[in-house]
Amino acid sequence: MTLHLFARILLLCAAVSKITTDAFISPASILSRSKLHLSSDFTLYSKTPTPSYPTQRGTSTDSRQIVSQTSTSAYRLRHILLASESAAEEVMTLLKNGKLLFTEVARTFSACEITRSKDGEVGWFDFSGHDVSDHPLDPILPLSIRSELAVSTSMKPGDIEMFTSDRGVHLIQLVDVMVDVSAKTKTRQRSDANTWSTAVDPSNPKKQLYYTLETMGCQMNIADSERMSGQLQNLNILPLPPTSPSSSADVVVLNTCSIRDHAEQKVYSYIGPHAKRKRSGESVSIIVAGCVAEQEGEQLLRRCPEVDLVLGPQYANRLGDLLEDVNNGNQVVATEPEFIIEDITKPKRDNKVCAWVNIIYGCNERCAFCIVPSTRGVEQSRTAESILEECKGLVQEGYKEVTLLGQNIDAYGRDLSPKRKFSDLLSMIGSIPGLERVRFVTSHPRYMSDGVVDAVADCKSVCNSFHIPFQSGSDKVLREMGRGHTRRKYLNIIEKIRRKIPEAGITADVIVGFPGETEGEFEDTLKLMEEVKFDNVNTAAYSPRPNTPAADWTNQVDDDVKNERLQRINKLNLQHAKERRARMVGRFEKVLVESRNVKNPKQVFGRTGGGYVVYFEGEIGELEGKIVDVKITASSTYSLTGELC
Repeated sequence: MTLHLFARILLLCAAVSKITTDAFISPASILSRSKLHLSSDFTLYSKTPTPSYPTQRGTSTDSRQIVSQTSTSAYRLRHILLASESAAEEVMTLLKNGKLLFTEVARTFSACEITRSKDGEVGWFDFSGHDVSDHPLDPILPLSIRSELAVSTSMKPGDIEMFTSDRGVHLIQLVDVMVDVSAKTKTRQRSDANTWSTAVDPSNPKKQLYYTLETMGCQMNIADSERMSGQLQNLNILPLPPTSPSSSADVVVLNTCSIRDHAEQKVYSYIGPHAKRKRSGESVSIIVAGCVAEQEGEQLLRRCPEVDLVLGPQYANRLGDLLEDVNNGNQVVATEPEFIIEDITKPKRDNKVCAWVNIIYGCNERCAFCIVPSTRGVEQSRTAESILEECKGLVQEGYKEVTLLGQNIDAYGRDLSPKRKFSDLLSMIGSIPGLERVRFVTSHPRYMSDGVVDAVADCKSVCNSFHIPFQSGSDKVLREMGRGHTRRKYLNIIEKIRRKIPEAGITADVIVGFPGETEGEFEDTLKLMEEVKFDNVNTAAYSPRPNTPAADWTNQVDDDVKNERLQRINKLNLQHAKERRARMVGRFEKVLVESRNVKNPKQVFGRTGGGYVVYFEGEIGELEGKIVDVKITASSTYSLTGELC
């Protein structure tokens, strides 16, 4: 989409719709729109919509059953041709063991002369016209197989299935899908678009456009924001200069988090000033992305009709496509379940040394307190080939460290057919030449295996750092949370790590004041922390979240009790964090230099393999991206200070 085309988006988004009866905007929202920047009208739409993804235990977590494929128009495929079914089964066994990639097997074993030299790459198979004579794919995939693929709903990206034809047995890997994103969205035509064109000067369509992007929440959101930045900059929309006020941005993107209470109110508070700009006639596009967008959906437009686009996390890399619908004068909501597709454009990363790499999206656990399954959906793993290709590309660009991301990273590959193991993927990534460091978050005690601990111990480039939430030290509370592990199982994992990797850094998450938690059960949590002595724990008082079972329970803990427990656990966490860092004084540590210390320009900072932040004097131009030896001379609660050796 050209800059001229996108400029028209801003013309069409300059004012508020005056329609009072339609699927998106109700009379109540129109009457209250002059107070949109306030929270007083929150009760008008306090009921959270039913989530797009199933969230009850016992319902399907299989994306093949949840995602509608009616808008899928093409598959990207890889292919291995074998002489017999027995040979195909042997190859499938190799793939199931996780030691070889599909591309490696295709290059070694495939009898297809056309695709073997291309690692089995077939390319895009368009469903339309699949049955025509003289089809371009005839030499690779006969009509019988193309016909099966065109109507198949049993495959998702990453799956490998076996097909038979008169040429032999075909193993086909579905690498990626092409989706008509407009068919997955809900749109409402703004009827008075023509009156908004006066908001900007149409005689100057080549005006440079700027965006501002605010990110709330976790590392997954940070990675999604980088992908959306890549989409915007691909449209020649540039980041707003740091010296310019946010009120001068042409495009405003808010990437939201819903993990904590009051998340919705924070979103409306942030939108308020920009909605006011639009009501006053300024040309500004307002985009709400992330978990609150997925949670609230159309309700965001009812509450704040100035918003132009609402998109859930699964559409982060389709922002450019969705803006085309906005350009056509529509308000757009993209929150329907969808297969994760590979990035069309490169993310614009905020760091020159360290990069985020998503390996699995969503979560199937459905803990009683957690909103993630309803906002990020069910688990969907990327192919190992795509992940490795991205990591190798980052090395070529000069990156030294990658952090592998997943809401439940140890579940990587269990949704694929055949299944794969995270430990195997970790070993493969740890073997990439030139990649100095590999980190990963977040681990789940229910799925964390000895193989992961072994991979960290055996791979030189994989950092000895683990983030493993325990959430409570009480078996009763863990059972009611639906965590799927016990206190003893968690401590066994910690013992295995410290036995194999004595200097490993271990961090965690914990919730206090979960419904029904007694003083004794809270003290069990404190005792667990005393046993482990974490490097840091992210602490939070329980807050009821929409579409979660625990939110409706009647045994809620009083806020005063929750806050008192939070203060006590924070005090213990600070004590342990300080102790853990104090033991580092006098040691020599290898530190990957990431950036300048903005509070002290004479210093740079980086992290140890165990995850400790270290500040020391040095010139960033000389040290950035290098692993250097640093003598630790002092410690504080959350950081270390040292001298360059």
